[in-house]
Amino acid sequence: MAVAIAAARVWRPNRGLSQAALLLLRRPGARGLARSHPRRQQQQFSSLDDKPQFPGASAEFIDKLEFIQPNVISGIPIYRVMDRQGQIINPSEDPHLPKEKVLKLYKSMTLLNTMDRILYESQRQGRISFYMTNYGEEGTHVGSAAALDNTDLVFGQYREAGVLMYRDYPLELFMAQCYGNISDLGKGRQMPVHYGCKERHFVTISSPLATQIPQAVGAAYAAKRANANRVVICYFGEGAASEGDAHAGFNFAATLECPIIFFCRNNGYAISTPTSEQYRGDGIAARGPGYGIMSIRVDGNDVFAVYNATKEARASVGPSSPSTTGTCGIMMPLHAMGLWHPVSHQQELSAAPKPKGTTKPILESYLKSHVLGHSRYQLYIHQDAVRREKPQSNLNRESLI
Repeated sequence: MAVAIAAARVWRPNRGLSQAALLLLRRPGARGLARSHPRRQQQQFSSLDDKPQFPGASAEFIDKLEFIQPNVISGIPIYRVMDRQGQIINPSEDPHLPKEKVLKLYKSMTLLNTMDRILYESQRQGRISFYMTNYGEEGTHVGSAAALDNTDLVFGQYREAGVLMYRDYPLELFMAQCYGNISDLGKGRQMPVHYGCKERHFVTISSPLATQIPQAVGAAYAAKRANANRVVICYFGEGAASEGDAHAGFNFAATLECPIIFFCRNNGYAISTPTSEQYRGDGIAARGPGYGIMSIRVDGNDVFAVYNATKEARASVGPSSPSTTGTCGIMMPLHAMGLWHPVSHQQELSAAPKPKGTTKPILESYLKSHVLGHSRYQLYIHQDAVRREKPQSNLNRESLI
């Protein structure tokens, strides 16, 4: 799965910025997240009247009819730190997290995976009415949560239980919410999986898609007006990005210069709609520059890549950002979910006469040939010196206590 993270500075043509659109922007001195297209040679004008004077655009005149074709613009690359065998590719990108945080990341991912299995089986047995698993997305949850401040406000969609888990939300309250029992803080008024916790700055999840996006922007704008020392992060899937609320939220975030991180989880399917039917072009991340929002595409199966990107995004949009042009959010589409289907498999599933009957063997074939986020992190830990002190079996056992 790929994750798209958008964190952008407002693009102000009248401040002398390049006329070439930037794919990725960052603050001065930031590490490894900036990239741009080659600049056109500056035109020379004989008089001021010859210069383009179109409000809200930074452009130049051309005398040859030319449409911009989507296939001639290079795609936004996918940022990663580890390869599929858990090896750090570029040592300078290693976050060098302390041992305690490395273990907490692993424990949270393992515990989330175990909770999913128990509650999913409970739903299949009729013990609870509804459940949505987080399989394969564990790294996107804990990697982003670890890079945020605990006071940063979270707006989730419905697959962000790992963020709450990383913030030490009790396992008993997860269960109580799904069962709607007397211990449920929502008193049984919500569907299962619709978690919320004021003390941990996690806004209660609601079912309608994308409604949280403009709400999150409003909260970010309020934090800006109050000079609050925090940012807002808004999680959503690529399907929700097709809703009208997403457009309104992105545009408000840019024009009002709100301190917000848009965290898009792209697993190739919006419930049952493949990306080929969802959008054209280079995906969600490519929309960021069009709104004036800084963007980056991240390997969501790489917990360190998610951590680095989220940390840099927060630094770019947070209150201490040195930007003189204001901040207006970050777009982070992440491509890398556990049950993400590559394009070839999407086509097989879509063309099959009985998609449900063919899904299992295709997924099994894919999972055998790919190392997913949780397993990739396991490989990293095995290769790390920390493992010499604690056997892997002890870690798995501790994560369930």
